[in-house]
Amino acid sequence: MARSNKIVDLLKKELRSQGMNYRQLAQQLDLSESTIKHMFSSKNFSLNRLDKICEILGFELTDLVEKFQQRQPRIERLSLEHEKQLVSDLPLLLVAYCVTNFWTIDDFLRTYKIKEHDCIQCLAKLDRMKIIELLPENRIKLLIANNFAWHRNGPIEKFFRKEVQGRFLSSDFNANDELRVVKIGDLTNKSIMQIIERLKSSGDLYDELQREDRRQTFEDCHGTSMVLAIRKWQFEAFKQFQK
Repeated sequence: MARSNKIVDLLKKELRSQGMNYRQLAQQLDLSESTIKHMFSSKNFSLNRLDKICEILGFELTDLVEKFQQRQPRIERLSLEHEKQLVSDLPLLLVAYCVTNFWTIDDFLRTYKIKEHDCIQCLAKLDRMKIIELLPENRIKLLIANNFAWHRNGPIEKFFRKEVQGRFLSSDFNANDELRVVKIGDLTNKSIMQIIERLKSSGDLYDELQREDRRQTFEDCHGTSMVLAIRKWQFEAFKQFQK
C-alpha cells in the first residue's frame, strides 16, 4: 500500500509539472472536480482510471512505475567484503548476475540446475547485501543504481581478468551478431581522449537499450557481453627494439 501511495504522489507531481489542475483533469475524464479531489486525497484509483490519467498526461502507467522506481534510494557500489563474498561463492555470483539482468526466479530455475531452495537462499543473501529486496512470493526488486560500478581492481574486476576476459576475447567473432574491432596506430593524447568519450557513449547506449529490453519476453533476450578497450600498448616483440 505504501508504494501505491507514493505512486499517486508522483502522479500529482506529474500533473503539476504539466500545469494541469484538478478541474482540467476532471473535464478530460468527464467527472466532477470534487470526485478527482477525493480520488487523490484517498489515493483510491482503479487501474483503468490510472491508465486513463496517464494517457491524458502523455505516458503509460508502466512509465509512471518506472519513474517511481528510479527515484528510490539505490546503491552505487558494494563493499569490498560483499564483492569478496560474491566471487567466493559461484552459485551466489550466478544468481546475482541473473537478478541484475532482471531475471525472475522462474527464469533462473528454467535455465540452471540449482535447486529452488538454494536459489532462494542466494536471493536472501543478496537481500542482506541490499542488491535486491526479496518481496513476497519470491518476487525481486533490484536496488542497484543505473550508474552502479564495481571497485577498481577489486575482487570482481580481478575475477573478471582471471576467469572471463581471456576466454571472452579468444573467440574469432565471425558470427553476424559479433564484432571485435582492432586498430593499431599512433594517436595523440587528444585523439585518445576523444575515442574514450565515444566508448563511454557506447556503454551508455548499452545500458539504455538494456533498460528498454526489460519489457521484452525472457525468451527474446539473450545473455550478451560487451567489452570496450583502448590503451597505450605495443606488441611484446617490439620492446626489444626500444631505446
